[in-house]
Amino acid sequence: MAAQALGVTGTWGEGEVTSGVDNMTNSLWERARAVMPGKQSNVRRGAQGNPLFFTASQGARYFDFAGQDYIDFVGGMGPAIWGHSKEEYLEAIKSQLETLFSIPSTIAQTEAEVLLAEKIVEHVPCAEWVRFAISGSEAVQLAMRIARGYSGRRYVLRFHKHYHGWIDGVSGGDLPVGASDLPVPVPSATDSSGIAKHAHADSLMVQWNDLRALEDTLKKHSAEIAVVLMEPVMLNFGCCPPREGYLTAVRQLCDQYGVLLCFDEVFTGFRMSLGGAQEAFGVTPDLVVLAKAIAGGMPLAAVAGRREIMQVLRDDSVLVGGTFNSFPLSIAAALKNIELLERDNGAFYRRIDAIQEKLVQGIYDIGREFGQSFLLQGPRGVVHLNFVSGTDVVYAPNELLEKANWERLAKFNELLLSERVLVGGGSRFVLTDALSDDDIVDALNRIRSATLRLSEAVK
Repeated sequence: MAAQALGVTGTWGEGEVTSGVDNMTNSLWERARAVMPGKQSNVRRGAQGNPLFFTASQGARYFDFAGQDYIDFVGGMGPAIWGHSKEEYLEAIKSQLETLFSIPSTIAQTEAEVLLAEKIVEHVPCAEWVRFAISGSEAVQLAMRIARGYSGRRYVLRFHKHYHGWIDGVSGGDLPVGASDLPVPVPSATDSSGIAKHAHADSLMVQWNDLRALEDTLKKHSAEIAVVLMEPVMLNFGCCPPREGYLTAVRQLCDQYGVLLCFDEVFTGFRMSLGGAQEAFGVTPDLVVLAKAIAGGMPLAAVAGRREIMQVLRDDSVLVGGTFNSFPLSIAAALKNIELLERDNGAFYRRIDAIQEKLVQGIYDIGREFGQSFLLQGPRGVVHLNFVSGTDVVYAPNELLEKANWERLAKFNELLLSERVLVGGGSRFVLTDALSDDDIVDALNRIRSATLRLSEAVK
């Protein structure tokens, strides 16, 4: 039930079309079922749901064939931090399109990619050298290859329920029952069919925020571990924050045992701050993976890190390809994105803080009105919503799995969608600069209606 509760329930292609959906949507749905296995991502089970087709977007809203508006708290699942149709951002892409839109990444370079790399080095603490990619999933693979190539070691140490993309070696994985008490690393069990039989053989896993498990693992197996790979904030399952001092302790342990530390900042990079989570927490990893918000909505990713580690790319001991690694439209978008983030001494971040405070406080007020035990947590720009009693923060996925009311969350997510409030996978509100005060007021009214309906249905 927990996996389904993190998305919209229902299996694509089953059941009846939601009442009120117009004939065009119905027709497209039938046509899609004839030629497609589902929507374009199904990483989160149960997220297929009923048909939903958008025809346009503006500001913080999408619009369907019937002209109905949907308030967007997804932001393209993270990248679109400016919302939709921000003219200055779009003009930068259009200008690049008219001059140079394709580049052979093996043969030539552009000035823009050099400027972007310089900007990343300027803002991201661990970045001395930068290599671009097109998606977060492939950038994670590159970071692991760099770490293994540099260290000559086998294992990547991961954390329970952290997400590092859909590719075999890091896709999903669960600790065996009772593994939270084991002071040794264990291979993670896959939760998807079709993954290569031995894909996780070089991947070890411990519980997030369990410093003893990490220390015991490094003490026994550091000679075989190439890199400790983590989300600095566990955004992909409950937005579980690191405990006070945890990241600093992880950094110290990696130094003590001579193991590289890589932050997967696909979600937190450029969203929490210009320097990402590592700047916000004051903890500098050896490598970082960036994607999503780096280009403000266009596809782009990067791996950055210490010069001596990234040297394996310059001397060709680690090989990596990629036709779109320096895709000019994305590079131009990223340059404009960072310019906008820098503007007025980071006014974007102050605005996101204000939006987040208003939204979170409003939802808590609604919860008190209807006797619903909302839990809202997350760093700047992302908020996970769940139903948990007796605590203001949950630090680990096993705690969340035990304490949350997943059936109630599943029902609430369905009601939010029926009220045309779009919430990201993992029951996350992703905030964008396009959200106006009126948008937040409208959203809270819709959330209040969904909560009222929930209270009437679940007593």
